[in-house]
Amino acid sequence: MSSNLKTLFDNHKKWLETEGESGEQLVLENVKSEQLTNEQLQFLTDSILTECIFTDTMLNGNDFYHTEMYSCKFNSVSCNNVQFIKCDINDNEFINSSFECTNLNKAELFDCIFNQCTFIDTTFINIGVWNTAFNECCFTNIDFEDAYLENIIFSNSIFINPINIDKATKVVLNIGTKEKPILLSREESITWISEHSKS
Repeated sequence: MSSNLKTLFDNHKKWLETEGESGEQLVLENVKSEQLTNEQLQFLTDSILTECIFTDTMLNGNDFYHTEMYSCKFNSVSCNNVQFIKCDINDNEFINSSFECTNLNKAELFDCIFNQCTFIDTTFINIGVWNTAFNECCFTNIDFEDAYLENIIFSNSIFINPINIDKATKVVLNIGTKEKPILLSREESITWISEHSKS
């Protein structure tokens, strides 16, 4: 498996360096983080990841620009100064993971679950998030300018100094459940976040 992975990453490097003229885009399925070297973990830019599992992993400084992630799981993962710009993140689960000084500009998240995660000094500028639940999460100094948030559950979550939430493009919170949603208007959603914020 390791030799096959080396070939996949070598081809991906060529694909990136030649802007797709040679080599081949990296596609990983059912791969676990312990199967990858530190160098390979740092080289997942513009790749396609399906049902991959990252456990007790430091992804600090990684560049996931334009990476597609489908049904992946991140458990106890540290994302410090990580670039998720223009990422396509679908049906992923994040458990007990941290995001600090991380850039989610123009990333799109669909049907994701975040359990007991922390977000610190991270940008949600221009992010698009649909049908996603944040359970027992903490958001500190998060910039929501031009964010698009639709059918979002913030269960037992707190906000510390939320930035530009009033400048979000759309904010529709679900204070019910996924099965029985209770959707709030934009004004009600912003008020709800303010009521669950600390300075």
